Amino acid sequence: MTITNVAIAGSGIIGSSWAIVYARSGLNVAVYDRNPENRSGLMAKISKALDQSSALFAAGETTADVLARVTVHDSLEAALAGADFVHECIVEKLESKKTIFAEFDRLTGPGTILATTTSSFPVSQFASDLACRERCIVVHPATPPHLLPVTEICPAPFTRPDVFDATFRFMERCGQTPIHIRKEIPSFVLNRMQAALLVEMFRCLNEGLVSPADVDKIISQGFGLRWAFLGPFEGVDLNSAGGIRQYLENFGFLFNNMANELGFEDVVTPQSIALLEDYTRAKIPLDSLGEKVAWRDQSIIALRRLKEERGTVDRT
Repeated sequence: MTITNVAIAGSGIIGSSWAIVYARSGLNVAVYDRNPENRSGLMAKISKALDQSSALFAAGETTADVLARVTVHDSLEAALAGADFVHECIVEKLESKKTIFAEFDRLTGPGTILATTTSSFPVSQFASDLACRERCIVVHPATPPHLLPVTEICPAPFTRPDVFDATFRFMERCGQTPIHIRKEIPSFVLNRMQAALLVEMFRCLNEGLVSPADVDKIISQGFGLRWAFLGPFEGVDLNSAGGIRQYLENFGFLFNNMANELGFEDVVTPQSIALLEDYTRAKIPLDSLGEKVAWRDQSIIALRRLKEERGTVDRT
């Protein structure tokens, strides 16, 4: 599937950000929003965001070059005309999703991929009865996608394999970092991981264990510095000379105890340890862990210096 023309339904924070992702990648982008006020202000909003993110442009590109690839339309039919890839970015309401995908079904041909940026509803909840259902897929980003590249790709059981493959490659082509969500689950994975951390943050706050400011410091001056360069599993792998297996065999009971307190079964199991050992050792052998630790440490130092240079806009 060759994707040249993209249509976006909805021009809010997510829709306008996706327009930047696609236009920045050299694609023609047609945007529809049913609200005339949103349409009238869209180009100025995109132009401002482009100016602020110009460091991510391809060599030689300007804001004017990227903006010239975006057009705004006052009808969904006009925006969808000739589209190879349609990205729905409307309000997060199930009935609204059902309505607009029925319109996509009516207005697009069999070669057009139909993506939803929903953060809550699997495709099966609103497209199961449509003739176009095999072309439907979740493409859910971190916010905003023109700055944060990670993007969840979640096919429904009825999504055609070639649609998934083409969507995954398309996201890579656009500079995103696609993640394959292997089965439908409400809120997918990104939001569930984020929610788990937020729920525990609120519990600690409500129990009087820590102040809101100190919660933020734990992330911005702790986890955030490390996670900017390493995923959590990669980070754990560096915490023991024997790698992640040794660490989890020694300390996995801590995570199991906390999981049990919340009513869950053990999360650190022989199977999960074996899976993580295979993953980490495929990335780096044990005898190279010291080298990676040194790289991590220098990266954190560089980031701390950058944070000091950038300062803060906090006025408290």
